Amino acid sequence: MGLINRNVPVHSAEFQWWNPTRIVFGNGKVNDLPSDLDLDWKFEGKDRVMVITDAGVKSAGILDYLLNALKGSSREVVAVFDSVLPESDKEQVYEIAKLASEAKIDFWIALGGGSVIDVTKMAAVIESEGGQVEDYEGFYMVQKETKPIICIPTTCGTGSEVTWGAVIMDRPKKKKIICGDYKFIPRVAVLDPECTRTLPAHIVAGTALDAMTHCIGSFVSDQRQDISGAISLRAIEMVADNIEAAYHDNSNELEARSKLLIAANMGGIAFQTALPGADHGIGHTAGALHHIHHGVAVAIANLYVMEYNMQAVPHHYASVARALGVKDDGASDEVMGRRAIEALRELYAKVGVKTTYKEYGFPTDDATIDQLTEQSMEDGTMVFNPVSVSRTPEFERLIKNCVGV
Repeated sequence: MGLINRNVPVHSAEFQWWNPTRIVFGNGKVNDLPSDLDLDWKFEGKDRVMVITDAGVKSAGILDYLLNALKGSSREVVAVFDSVLPESDKEQVYEIAKLASEAKIDFWIALGGGSVIDVTKMAAVIESEGGQVEDYEGFYMVQKETKPIICIPTTCGTGSEVTWGAVIMDRPKKKKIICGDYKFIPRVAVLDPECTRTLPAHIVAGTALDAMTHCIGSFVSDQRQDISGAISLRAIEMVADNIEAAYHDNSNELEARSKLLIAANMGGIAFQTALPGADHGIGHTAGALHHIHHGVAVAIANLYVMEYNMQAVPHHYASVARALGVKDDGASDEVMGRRAIEALRELYAKVGVKTTYKEYGFPTDDATIDQLTEQSMEDGTMVFNPVSVSRTPEFERLIKNCVGV
C-alpha cells in the first residue's frame, strides 16, 4: 500500500507520452540564449526573430534584458510586438502574423505569460497556413509544423511554454477558442527566475494557483495516468510550499519564485497529456464573460469541482490532501479529500484570492448564470472531467457555487 497513493488499478489502458520541448532552467539563462541556439540543430540557418511580449514586461525592463542578450549575436531581432492584451486576443493574432510575414522571420520568441505565449502560437499558425483562428479550433487541425517557437515565461503559472494548446479570446463573442496541436508546440522553454523578479504579488498568486489547478485537474482527469500523476503530485507540493514566500517576496530572494516557475512548467507537462476538466471549462467561460484573471477563475472553480467530483475520485483527492501537507490520521478518502478543499481555501486566503466569482464583480443575475452554465458545458475540456457533465441540478448547483449565489 502506497503512502501517498492507493494502489488502485491502472486507469488508462493505453496512452501516449510525448514532450518534445527542451527545457532550460537557471538564473540568467536568457543571457546564454544566443550560444545555446548555436548548438540546436533546429535553429541552424535561422537568424531572423520576432519577439512578442506585453506592456508590463516591457516596462519592467525584461524586454531590454532579452534584447541586450541577443545583441552582437547572429540572431537579428527584425520585429517586436510589445502590446499583447492580458487575455490573448484573436485580432492581435492576425496583426502579429502579418508583421511576422512582412519581416520574413525565421523563428519566434514569446516573452511573457500565458496570453503572450498563446498569441504567439496561434500567430505562428496563421503566418504559416493562413485562414482564421476558428479554422483551427479543436484538436489536430493544423496541417504543418510552424516556424520554431522559443518561450520565456515571466509568470509562475501557465505552463504554456511546454504545451500543445493555445486559448484565444474572441472579445466580441465573449468566448474563448481552444486549439491544440503538436505542430505548434514550443521548441525551447527558457525558465529564467530573473524574469519573475518584478512580478506583482497578485499575479504571483493568480498564476501559481493556475499551476496548482492544472496539477489537480490533470491528476484526476479522465485521461489520468501514472506518469502525469507523479509529476502533478510533486508540483502540487512545490506550489503549496512556496506560494506564500513568493507572494510576500521583496524580489531580493528568488528561491520561492524559482520553485514556482519549475512547478508551473511541470503542471504544463502533466496536463498536456492528462487534460483538466470542469475546473477549466467553467474558468475559461467565466473569464470570457467577465474579466477575471484566468488563474483565479480556474482556481475558484476547482474548489467546487472537487466537491462535484468527490463521488468518483475521493482516493485521488486524498492524495492531493497529502501533497498539500494535510496530516493523514487514517480518515476515509472522502474526509481527506474534503480536507484538501479546506487546505486550498486557507491557502487562497493567505495570498489574497477570494473563493467566489461575485467577489470579483461577476454578475449574479439569472441570465448571466444561465449563460455561464451553457457555455461551460460547451468547453472542450469538459469531456476530460472524471464525472460526466450534463445540465443536471447538480451541475447547475456547481455553477451557482462558483458564482457565490
